[in-house]
Amino acid sequence: MKGAARQVLLPALALLLGAALVLLGTGAVLAGSMPPWRDSVGDVNHTEKITGTYLMEQSAAREDTLLIFGSSELRTTEISTHPANFFAGKRAGFQVDLIGRGSCQSLIHALQIAASGDSLRGEKVVLITSPQSYVPEGIAPDLFYANFSPQQYLALLRDEDLSPEVKEYLSARVAQLLAAYEETEGAAPVDPAIRVLAEAEAGSGGLTGAAAALLTPYYALRGYLLGLRDMASARPLLEAGEDVQAPSPAEAIDWEAEEAGAVAQGEAMTSNNDFGMLDDYYTTYIGARLERQKDRDAELDYSVSREYDDLRVLFEICRQKGIEPLFIHVPLHGQWSDYTGFTADRREAYYENVRQIAGEYGIQMLDLTGHEYEEYFMCDTMHLGWKGWLAVDRALIDYYYGL
Repeated sequence: MKGAARQVLLPALALLLGAALVLLGTGAVLAGSMPPWRDSVGDVNHTEKITGTYLMEQSAAREDTLLIFGSSELRTTEISTHPANFFAGKRAGFQVDLIGRGSCQSLIHALQIAASGDSLRGEKVVLITSPQSYVPEGIAPDLFYANFSPQQYLALLRDEDLSPEVKEYLSARVAQLLAAYEETEGAAPVDPAIRVLAEAEAGSGGLTGAAAALLTPYYALRGYLLGLRDMASARPLLEAGEDVQAPSPAEAIDWEAEEAGAVAQGEAMTSNNDFGMLDDYYTTYIGARLERQKDRDAELDYSVSREYDDLRVLFEICRQKGIEPLFIHVPLHGQWSDYTGFTADRREAYYENVRQIAGEYGIQMLDLTGHEYEEYFMCDTMHLGWKGWLAVDRALIDYYYGL
């Protein structure tokens, strides 16, 4: 019997060893042949930057790149003052890297930065969260799953510099949202091993006993394979990218001229409505339905939300990684909010909640909430517009150079 077992086990072990060597060799070849970071990749909020780690690590390694973690506001590149346009050609001496898309809320940013290892340690990063994120339940399960990265989750669990409390909080949120997503109609399959891991890590002990023995090798292999896929996905983006040579010296910026240009473009792009919104946006989402929007938000309240706890853990992760971020506190559209019944006192309660949390963590904040009635500051009901982005651009320069 022992001889028969040996005859089965030895070839099986040899096969596993051979497969491991092939995978390691493939990874080494792939990593060694990857193109370098290209500046133009930073101008587009590629999905690969949201769900992977490779592009974030490469971008962070550049001395002249400023990473911006944001949400749906990053897609408003038709606006001339959007950072991707304003800093084109490294006019101020640096490149921006856009990371995020719609529904990338505080928890998504927290997972991304927690998974960054040492690549962001001590680096400057910009954080933007949107007001509409602060509904009572926080991020919705389907929106979470659309941006959730098992690769990032497995990576952050391996980071010995993150506190157990942070890992437990993130794991509890991941477990809760994955379970809720699985219950939604038409949900895509969820890896049960990832859900089991999150549930275990949300407790104090993590995986133990037979579960640990069986699943630990799986998680190691899964993480490695996801890393290979991440690099493979990043390759064509880097191959198609281009670098930009910064002017020397960096040009002086005429801020009065920039504002005049922003206002002129804002006037030209908001000709069909009285709210200063992009014409296409107004036509598509409001237009003929304007009267039905009156007082629709009379019961809307952002004073209590799971998003506040997610924001706290995001700031805590930055603290543990030695990151001193610039946080952009985005206003609501004052005129539109008044029309829909989201009153100024309830808006101010939300604004103040965010200010207090940022204050608890000593976060440098660009507070734009005093501009909610300023013309051309917003481009629709919720996103920064021509003058809003210009205020951000000015703050990014001061932040980047420590002014």
